[in-house]
Amino acid sequence: MRKSLEGAIKRLNLSQAETHRGLWLDRYLESADRKDTEAKHKLVQQVVQIPEPGEYAAFFRRYQEASKAVGARTCKPTTRGRLVVGLGGKGVLETGLTLHRTYGVPYIPGSALKGLASRYAHLHLEGEAWRRNLGEFRRGEAQAALFGTQEEEGAVVFFDALPLPGEWELREDLLNPHHPEYYGGADAPPADWDSPVPVPFLSVTGTFLVALAPAPGFSPPPGLMEAAWRILAWALAEEGVGGKTSSGYGRMVLEEGCAEGSAPGGQARAASSPEYEALLTRVRSLKYRELEAFFKLEASRILALGPQELDGLKEALKEGKLLSNPRDLKDMAKRDQMVKQVLERMGLV
Repeated sequence: MRKSLEGAIKRLNLSQAETHRGLWLDRYLESADRKDTEAKHKLVQQVVQIPEPGEYAAFFRRYQEASKAVGARTCKPTTRGRLVVGLGGKGVLETGLTLHRTYGVPYIPGSALKGLASRYAHLHLEGEAWRRNLGEFRRGEAQAALFGTQEEEGAVVFFDALPLPGEWELREDLLNPHHPEYYGGADAPPADWDSPVPVPFLSVTGTFLVALAPAPGFSPPPGLMEAAWRILAWALAEEGVGGKTSSGYGRMVLEEGCAEGSAPGGQARAASSPEYEALLTRVRSLKYRELEAFFKLEASRILALGPQELDGLKEALKEGKLLSNPRDLKDMAKRDQMVKQVLERMGLV
């Protein structure tokens, strides 16, 4: 029965003008043999070649109009590299990709964007108001207001992000674990003679439409929607959405001017320099034992910062409990002249 089914699938012709991408991906793998990697590579190549449906552009225009009708503001983030949402989903490839059920185009669920923004606020914004404890279903005041709780909806609605018609592409991608037995939990150490097992998967590049709106019947206080946009912009640029973000996937940049406005807390935030943003990103993962090396390596960039950015960097270091021992800072200044200049400029010694 299986062989006759596989033979029937092989005899099918891929009609690119009429084929639904999601259906082809789910149902038209030529071989059910788990060891047949060639069939999976072929399926990925076929899906990448399927064009955007002709009806999608009209649907996208209707979606834009509906978003505006409910008071949503829209922005267009573009991928910096590749994006894969739904990688852990079930499928014949052992990897997944979130596709629209009707039109077969990749999209980013609003729940993924909302969760990303909430997580970023918890990890990187100052104050207990932005903290959350998912195990105990508790959120700080700002977290609860913006993203909601188990009992009440949040003040902001995050809509699904659809790709702009004609401005996106599917890409053939590859996972290549070199030590499958070791990573699979077998009692075998990784070795040079292990055979890699390539696993094909699909990723996306292009520009999407993101829409945020106040919750129905809610009049947001000044600065709240701007705060939501700013948090989402930071999260997309620094953390990334979807799978494999630790490898650089999922990073996106909002169009210029889209996330301008007030920072969380209602205070105006001037545009930051790329050097300052890079330093903040480094500080968020910095360990105490790496602090002196950080000051040495980044001395020229730190000394070039303006007064406001210096204060911001100092606060970030304090938040990470990296400035809790003044004696260590004095010892660092004695050991290295450049570190001493940095610490003096920041008012730490």
